[in-house]
Formats: sequence, structure tokens, C-alpha cells
Amino acid sequence: MRLLTVGPEARNTQPPQLKVVNFSDCSLDIPEYAILSHTWDDSTEVALQQLPLFHRHAASSRRLRQVRIIIPILFAASLWSLLSYTVGEVPLYLAFLTTCLLVLSLMLVSCYLAFYLYFVSTQDEQDTCQLVKKKQPGYSKILQTCIKARFDHNVRYAWVDTCCIDKSSSAELTKSINSMYDYYAKAKVCFVYLCDLEPAGDDLGKALPKCRWFTRGWTLQELIAPKHVIFFDREWNERGTKASLSELLSEITGIPEELLKGETTCGDYAVARRMSWASKRLTTREEDIAYCLLGIFDVRMSLLYGEGMGAFQRLQKVILESTADRSIFIWTEGEDERKDCTGNDRGGNECRIKAAGKPHPWSAILAKSPRPFECARNLEVSVTDSIYRDLSIGPRGIKMVVSLVYLVSKVGEDDGNKCILEAFSSLNSEFVGVMVRKISGGRYVRYKPWKLAYFGRALTREPWNDIHRTLVETATLATKFETVFPFSKGCDPVVGNRHSALRLRLDPSLIVNECRAMPRTHWDIHDNVFFGTNETSKSWCGFFVHGQLVDTPTTCIPINLFVGCIRWNIKRPSIILASLEDLDPGFRVLLEYQLDRLEFESCRKAEAVMMSVLDGRLSGAATVVETCAVDQSQIPSSNGGGTVFDKRKIFQINGPATSSPGWHYRVPSTGEKVRVEVNLELEEEEDDTVCVNPVTMLNLRLKPLEEESTVESVGLWDS
Repeated sequence: MRLLTVGPEARNTQPPQLKVVNFSDCSLDIPEYAILSHTWDDSTEVALQQLPLFHRHAASSRRLRQVRIIIPILFAASLWSLLSYTVGEVPLYLAFLTTCLLVLSLMLVSCYLAFYLYFVSTQDEQDTCQLVKKKQPGYSKILQTCIKARFDHNVRYAWVDTCCIDKSSSAELTKSINSMYDYYAKAKVCFVYLCDLEPAGDDLGKALPKCRWFTRGWTLQELIAPKHVIFFDREWNERGTKASLSELLSEITGIPEELLKGETTCGDYAVARRMSWASKRLTTREEDIAYCLLGIFDVRMSLLYGEGMGAFQRLQKVILESTADRSIFIWTEGEDERKDCTGNDRGGNECRIKAAGKPHPWSAILAKSPRPFECARNLEVSVTDSIYRDLSIGPRGIKMVVSLVYLVSKVGEDDGNKCILEAFSSLNSEFVGVMVRKISGGRYVRYKPWKLAYFGRALTREPWNDIHRTLVETATLATKFETVFPFSKGCDPVVGNRHSALRLRLDPSLIVNECRAMPRTHWDIHDNVFFGTNETSKSWCGFFVHGQLVDTPTTCIPINLFVGCIRWNIKRPSIILASLEDLDPGFRVLLEYQLDRLEFESCRKAEAVMMSVLDGRLSGAATVVETCAVDQSQIPSSNGGGTVFDKRKIFQINGPATSSPGWHYRVPSTGEKVRVEVNLELEEEEDDTVCVNPVTMLNLRLKPLEEESTVESVGLWDS
């Protein structure tokens, strides 16, 4: 570590002698030191390599001053000698000798001046003089820091970022920036020099917020890290300390007063909230908006100047890898966020392209700068230790296990079936998350990034009245937002990535309690469709449908169905339709477990699993399609909006071996059997918000029949 110091004679020496002392990186070898926090003016700041120029210039200045003093003395002595001889006060020989000595001295001084001006005072020396004069304000800050440290706080050494880092060494620069927070935290005292704060007399409450120091990125950690901070105006008058001004500083910066007082640490606050402290700060170089936050999040990363805002993307990924806090996804991008960290307009980008006067509702999952985190100033994060810790980061995004909240109550609103990425955070006493959309197999993008989604967590006793449902799956959150898509030339990644789609539409008279769709990688809960992302792969899907079918005003028939669809995305669908009511619970679990492990393109494996379980190959016998009815008062009058799902040739399993599609259900109270007509209709429907091609629709229709019948045999029939 490189520190500065001045001698004890500094206050009486003009200019004071400044020394640079190197210490080993061992913390035990580093003495107490003061540290300076200030706003940079690149034209006046002094670098490490420029410090010797000030020392040489000071020495040259002393020699010239000495010469300027000697010449008048010599001239005065010559005149005195001549005048004394004229009036006869001294002998002729003494006057002559004095005059010769004076003339010789003048000749020597003239030769010295000629030699200095001709050989020493070259163009470089003149340039040095101009440089020293130009950078005198920066050098004065360094001297004042060292002098105040030594004489006011009894600290021999000081650290100043402008001249204590060798910026010509990339290794030292990287090390220093990664350790900057520690440098300020370990300093005995930090001097904050406010060059634009007028001397005492102004109202500090009005003048302090206008200081440029509060708008710079690097000064954020310089305010938080040190324990003892003293503020000075432009004439180095002390105006207060961090402790005495904590309330005002908290109001200016948004940093909690408890943190400024040292009662809490940065780690006690949500990641998004810490980001909000930098939301209105600027840096000269784009990369520095990331590098200046390393200490705030206690992370380390390499420096790559030239990558622009890619540095901030890297910072967010490093943070994600170091903490279970997922509040880093809580941000909103509005018109104000079009400016980058340097204050310049970013111009058009994929998220701000205008269409019909509105921005496109798509964005990558990570924010482009700290600006969008301004909404998180009051964010609180829930303490959790769960599966959500593990993740991997690849070129296409962040792969992690996520909790997706499906708001049943929002089905009919403009946002559709809201799919929310839960961040385990609360804002203004409400639980908050961000809306996401699935654009390809297991891959999500941020949806409507200018707003947050608020939801509650309280569950009712009846599962069909839950205010939301939560799905846990492995998802890839896109960190890059493509602008070119395989199936559409527009800017919509949903339509652009989908070649085909399938939807199961259930009978309106069926009250749906639960409907599970597999595989989850290609199931979009927002649009309630399965989708295919290419033209050649043969895909499959399956639905487990559980609900009640209204029979009479007081009676409902429980319905438990399985609908499987094979090769639907290449327009050659084979459909497997089966009742799950009398299927052994063990085999029901086995079916779900085996299907859940299969990939979307494992078409043959999925078909083999379905057929082997449902037609009795594993159990040794086919199941009987009979069940019982329950009283309608035990279930809700409606399904709160329900869930609709999704092709041509139908294989019916466990149904009657007759030409009629009726299935039989037993009513235990009367011993009668109720015949239910089961129909699957295949059609195509245009929906340009879901897919570029028509959506394949499977319409499942159920109808109770009055006619009684007995199941005489069980078989497989082709409709």
C-alpha cells in the first residue's frame, strides 16, 4: 500500500515537502492513515508519476529565489563601495578591490543564469512549469490532507486515490479498485472535501444537497465505509461529521440513517435496495458504475475497461452467485432510465422501441444500470434458505430453480394469467415480484419491465379459492434480448420463437380444481398453451385434469382425466384419453413421475410410458371407468376463471367398447350409474399473439346422459 506523509516542519515550510512511502500489503504493517474523498477534476488531479515534477519544480523555484535575492545585494554593495570612495570614506585600493569582487560575483551570477536558462530551462522545463501551475489545485488538496492528518488528528500518513495508485499498472489498478472499500473502511478518518460548498455562512441544509459530491458513483462507498467522516468546504473549514449530519445525509442519499451511524451493515439490506442508493449517481466512465459498487456488495471482479455497461451485467451475475437474495430482479425501467450512468441518452434499444406510442413489453432479466432500482428504496427482503440458492450462468441466461406465482384472480385482466417471478421481497408492506414470459423451452424474459407485480401470500382453506398458485421449475432467465427471431421479423420474442402451439379447451360446465401440464419446459402458463420451437422435432404433452361436472342442481360428478397428445407439433397428432379415477394411486404417481423426467422431444418414450401405465400393462388389468358423485354444496359454484389447455386421431383408454363415447359414473346414494358423454374435437384457431401458425385446439366436451348403461368390457378403440 502506498501512503503519503509530510514532515513536522510542513506548516512552516513553503511549499511543504511531500513524501511517498510504500508499505507491504500485510495489514499488520500498515500504520494508521487518513483518507481523502473528493470529486475529480481530471485537468487538475495529480497522478503518481507527476509528484516528482512538483518536487523538482519546488527545488528550482528555491534556487531562482535565492539568485533573485543575491543580485540586488551585489548591486547595492557595488553602489555603496563607489559612493564611499567618492566621498573619501574608504581608501582607493579597498574600493578598487571591492568593486573587482562585486564585478566578479556579478559575472558568476550572470554565467549561472545563462547556463540555467540555456541548458536547464528547456521546452520540457517550461511545459513542466505550466503543468505544475495547472495542477496546483489538485496538489493543494493532497497537501492539505496530509497536513490536517498530521497536525489536527495526529496521523502521520494519508491516502489519496489520485496519486497513491499507479494507474499505468493494470494489476495494481485492479487490486486497488477491488480493495477500495476496505481502504476507506480501515482509515482512521476520512476527509470529504466539497470544492463547491461555500465557506460557513450558508444554510447547510440547503447548500449541502447541491454539492456535486452526492451525485458521483465513487463517493457512495466513501460515505458508507469509513467510521469517522469529516466534511470540509472549499476553504477547508470543517462543516460537520457523518454522525452529526446523519439525518440530512440520509435524506439526500436515501441511505438508512442506521447504516450511516454504524448501527447496521450493508449486508443487512436487500441487494435491490443497495442498488437504489446508486440509482441517481454518475461516473465519467461507464464501467466505473459497476466497479464503484464492488465493496457495497462485498464481491470482486476483474476490470475490463472498454466493455461499457457489460461491466454492470457482470456485476449482477457475480452478486447472484454470492447471495441467495433474489431482489436483484426487482427494478422498473421507465423513460428516465433511457440515460446511462454517464448521464447521456442511450438512444433506442430493444426495450424502448416505440410501437403505437408504447414501448415493447420485453426486456432481459437483468437491469442495464442502477437507475431502474430507484423503485426499491424501501424494499425489504425475506430471510430464506432454500433451493433458490443454486444457479448456473451461461451465454443464454441464468439457469436456476425459480418459484413462479400464477395469479388466478388476474385471469380476466389486461395482463392475462399473470406469471410472476417471486423474489421473496416486500415493498411498502406488500409482497412484490416481476412479471415474466416464457419465450422458448424453459427460457423466460422480463415482461412489462416498467411495472412491478404485487400479490399476497395468504391461502384459504379451499384450494380452488387460492388467490394464487405457485409453480417451482428450473428456468433460464434470459440475460440477452435477441432482436432477430426464427419465425417472425417483428420484435415479439414470444411469437418469433414459436412455430406451433397447442391448447386444451375444457368444457365450461367442468369446474376445474387442478390441471397439471407436462412437460413444464414448453408449457406457457401465461397463454395456457404448449408450444414448439422448431419444425422437425416430434413432441408430446400431457394434462392431468381434476374437477367436477355439474349433473343436477345439487349433484356434481367428480372428473379425473388424463389427456396425452403425441406428435402434435408436426400436424400428425395421436391423442390418448383416459380416466384416472379408478387407476391405482401408486400407478398414478408413477405416471406423473416418469413423464416429469422426460424431455419435450422424447416423443416415443412418452407414448410408451402413457400406454404401459394406462392400458394395464404394468398393473396386469385395465382400470374401470366408474366413480362416485359428491354433493354440489361441497364445491364452489365457479372455478374462478379456470384453466384452459390443449390433436386428431383419438385413442380412448378405459372407456366402453362401444361406438358410444359415453363413460359411466356410479352414484353411491342411489346405486345408479350416470353415463357421461366424452368428446374431443380438433380444430385450428388463429391467434397472432401466441404463434405465427394457427393454434391447434383440443376441445374436451363432457355431457351427463340420463340413459343408464353397464360397462360390459374395456378396450381400446379408434375414433
